[in-house]
Amino acid sequence: MSGTLLVVGFVACLVQALEAKETLLIGQDGQISWTGRVQGAEGISTIRPEHRSFLDPNITEIGHAPADLIEFDSADFPGSILPWRVGAEQNLATEVLERGGSLRAPTVFDLTALQLQVIFEDMLAAKPTGQAFERKGDDILGTQLILDLGARFGVNRLRFFPRNTVFPSPGTPFQNDFLKNFEVEINDGLVLTSSGNPIWETYIGRNDNSDRITQVSIDPPRFIRFIRLRATSAIPFEIEKLQVFGEGFFPTARYISPIIDMGRPANWGLVRTLQEQVGAADMADMQLRTRSGHDPSPLAYTRKQVALQDAPEIPLSAANPGEPLLRQEYLKLPERGRQGDDWERGSVRDDLANWSPWTSPYALEELAAGTQILSPGPSRYFQFRVEFQSQHLEASHILQQIGLEFSSPPLADALIGEIFPREVPAAADVPFVYAVRAVMESDSVQGFNSFEVFTPSRVSRVERIEIIDAGGQQVLDHTFAVADGVATEGEVAITAMDDQRFAVGFPAIDQHDAVLKIHFVSRVLAFSTRFGGRALLLAEDAFQGITPGDAALLAEGDAATESGTTVLSRAVNEGSLIGHFALGTEVLTPNGDGVNEVLDVNFEVLAVIGKARIVIDLWDVGGRRVRRLFDAEGQNGAYAAVHWDGTDERGRRVAPGIYLVGIEVQGDARSGQMVRPVCVAF
Repeated sequence: MSGTLLVVGFVACLVQALEAKETLLIGQDGQISWTGRVQGAEGISTIRPEHRSFLDPNITEIGHAPADLIEFDSADFPGSILPWRVGAEQNLATEVLERGGSLRAPTVFDLTALQLQVIFEDMLAAKPTGQAFERKGDDILGTQLILDLGARFGVNRLRFFPRNTVFPSPGTPFQNDFLKNFEVEINDGLVLTSSGNPIWETYIGRNDNSDRITQVSIDPPRFIRFIRLRATSAIPFEIEKLQVFGEGFFPTARYISPIIDMGRPANWGLVRTLQEQVGAADMADMQLRTRSGHDPSPLAYTRKQVALQDAPEIPLSAANPGEPLLRQEYLKLPERGRQGDDWERGSVRDDLANWSPWTSPYALEELAAGTQILSPGPSRYFQFRVEFQSQHLEASHILQQIGLEFSSPPLADALIGEIFPREVPAAADVPFVYAVRAVMESDSVQGFNSFEVFTPSRVSRVERIEIIDAGGQQVLDHTFAVADGVATEGEVAITAMDDQRFAVGFPAIDQHDAVLKIHFVSRVLAFSTRFGGRALLLAEDAFQGITPGDAALLAEGDAATESGTTVLSRAVNEGSLIGHFALGTEVLTPNGDGVNEVLDVNFEVLAVIGKARIVIDLWDVGGRRVRRLFDAEGQNGAYAAVHWDGTDERGRRVAPGIYLVGIEVQGDARSGQMVRPVCVAF
């Protein structure tokens, strides 16, 4: 199935635009739902995802939303996924223990840990049990209850009460044993000591409480994770229930996709998203990560022999030793084996032998247009996860669609890629060689006749390509006569070049261990820059990404153990945030003759983590600002979209003379400034 596009929830108009390719819809009106239901997707199936419990990493659970914080059937956003909103009168405390939170009483020593555990489970439960946390003897003053909600939530109210109040209980008439004097302290889960303990903020103190059903309003509502309730007198009291109420979106929520089984190995291309946002745009974030694998489970379950000291943990099935041990068989093993048992459970860990690790988050601003999937292929299984985060109760992302581009069957068993040199000066033209070694031992692979390199900015030029066969013989060595644009020269060509990539074409490579070398000149503008790449089979519209590794010996100093596609520029953190800064002309003559009518301003931004504010102003020699030419947030890269037509802020033509063009880049930790003169003449 060459050139296939897997689209997660893509709308009908996009499907029609891509009707030349097969399309699989997941999400809105799709063949596969967000929860993994499949309808009409021939050859493709899904597996319910597994994830570790918050309570114990060796306990695994099945489901798409750990702690059940994701809404799948929103009436306002049909077909989308988003964090749940806290419902009216929803008691957040009832699910504290399931979320991995806790309730503790660190100053209580007359009860065992087991006794406290039972009491606390009753205190947090929704329904009455007839039990309560009682402090009616000695050591009452200073009694503390510390509640960890397990995550940050928007909280607007705290409530606690003794028996026979909210829940009638004539057999336990302790309605007057309510907490008379107390203090409430709170923490948002972010302001912590170096050892991870909350730095408490005193929210309220009462020394004359007369409410049997005590309520503490949090007004305005706030994000809170930890609550400490402390008795400030020796008056006996009890608490039957400790309840917490809130509002707004859950500030953190995770969705885990079904494991998508393509039925056969597939290559991964671009990932795209369609989303919308409610509330303040700068108060919410969404992170997407992916991983790919070769077996049905990204977790490695292990077994070990009973009664054998230092028994090795075996990740293979006991029933089928050539297959991985999966969750269903693992759960049938005893936690601790007894006499007569051969095996017992070992640990559960990430299966890094058969699955890639989760990628770092994809840049949110690049996902709408599409960005290269970083998880390796070819692989049969694919999974993604989405993390929603918010700093405001009414702000959140709503995820409607995710698109995954793929190609099958593979072009090669593997494509090993590397670049050299891997440490270079900043903002300087550097000659690079990009090498790709083709692993082609299977009969089903197709080969490739083009290669695309993803670059942080437009390359200065593509100089040369080589192809070396498995025996070390050079079968192609071509130098491009046209180095600064797209050229076609028979089967060898520069087939594409823009600000994010370039591509070259060549005679098909279909031999095992053949090496392609691409020589080009480019500039590095960040401390760490990844040069991704993928092979293409143009006639079939098929593609395959590379796996970083040791492709070939590229030069003296090219150590095999350090091979990869990431280039470092340590010097970028030592100098200015501004690299190249140049004006298109030294003399601007806006007189209508068509020559030097507009001033072009070109510049590079270096070493910015995230985004920086970039400002370009025009000044006269007396220091007065004439016009602001550019004011925006930007990232590392080369910019060439700033122009000046010789007018001031009001659109009036400026007087002849010398002017100064100044740029300032304001990063998180430092800033940079540069100035260039320009003469205006008529």
